[in-house]
Amino acid sequence: MPFAREQRGISVSVRLRSLAVVLALLAGVSGAAGDQDERARDFVRLSEGVHKLFEQRDYATAAEVCRKLVHLAPGDPSPHYNLACALARLGKKEEALAALEMAVFKGFLPAEHIERDEDLAALRSEERFARCLDKARENERMGGMGYEPAEEIKGVRTVEGSPEGGLRYRLRMSPSATAERPDRLIVWLHPAGGSMNQAVEPLSERFAKLGYALLVLTQKDWRFWSGPDVEKLFTKTLPEVAKVPGLRAESPILMGYSAGGQAALMVWQANPGKFGGLVLDAAYPVRQTPKGVEIVQLPDDPAAKQTPMFVLVGDKDGGSQVWRTLEPIWRRAGVPLTIRYIPDKGHAWLFGPKELDDLAKWLEQLGAGKPPAAPEAPKDREETKPK
Repeated sequence: MPFAREQRGISVSVRLRSLAVVLALLAGVSGAAGDQDERARDFVRLSEGVHKLFEQRDYATAAEVCRKLVHLAPGDPSPHYNLACALARLGKKEEALAALEMAVFKGFLPAEHIERDEDLAALRSEERFARCLDKARENERMGGMGYEPAEEIKGVRTVEGSPEGGLRYRLRMSPSATAERPDRLIVWLHPAGGSMNQAVEPLSERFAKLGYALLVLTQKDWRFWSGPDVEKLFTKTLPEVAKVPGLRAESPILMGYSAGGQAALMVWQANPGKFGGLVLDAAYPVRQTPKGVEIVQLPDDPAAKQTPMFVLVGDKDGGSQVWRTLEPIWRRAGVPLTIRYIPDKGHAWLFGPKELDDLAKWLEQLGAGKPPAAPEAPKDREETKPK
């Protein structure tokens, strides 16, 4: 099947790489259209169409659409991979193998997906297919799938694990945490392109003093979040982490930046009752559709209105428009929303000293069982209905 399709259980419904496409489309929402916006719109629209064509088994049309996607984003390995799937279904082995070779050359992962994908079944006996698998495995060993070690942090207990079928992890927690006084869990969801563990793990010393443990992943493909990634994290890794003595792992807080924050929002929107809070930097409640980007409604679940949120967004970030639209609506609905618009900042990592102090106060309130109340919606701000 084409890569990035719906998964069972807790999942994200799209493959999250960089938020570049989303940001381009948000510019379109505010009326700043251009060639880049139009190409981004075309890419999203055509990508959604590919999945439907595979479901309809219209592989000839799917191949045509994939070729257009290759033209729109030649550096992206996914259109090449999906083209290989369509061509293999059509019995065009040589062309399919060439497309697969190009996908792997451009960095398509994981090898396990290639090996098991039924769309490529006709190619499995070919020597070139075996070479593609070897190359994908080499990419995993040498690239984004490499293990990320880290130094010990003073005053923090470190626990590492690699659950079968899950994602390898590192847990940073208070050495004084006990079953009677356990640490609450914060789960870090990385942005597209890198783990950013080196920026987040030093925060664990401060988190531990507040009674929170920090979970980071230490081995995966850092370029994106996929449905399988999310499923492995929540169905394999977290259950093992929950067994660590002195940890309270139910209702974890999700913390994410950019594509990681986007993944946190999507998982929460699907299962709002499973999480104790969201910490979001440069991420927005939007979803991609064939027509562009839509601002999402608050989930129709009472738990969604009880989930505390700590949000940072640059006031020059296209996504700030989304939050300014939703802020009064969500607050009137009772959502405990704490949001900071950072002056003169765009789409960026926004945790400076002041923001970290604000986050610490927010976490302290949660830890004391006093989640921040939803402030009264600003009366001087014009309310805009979500599109």
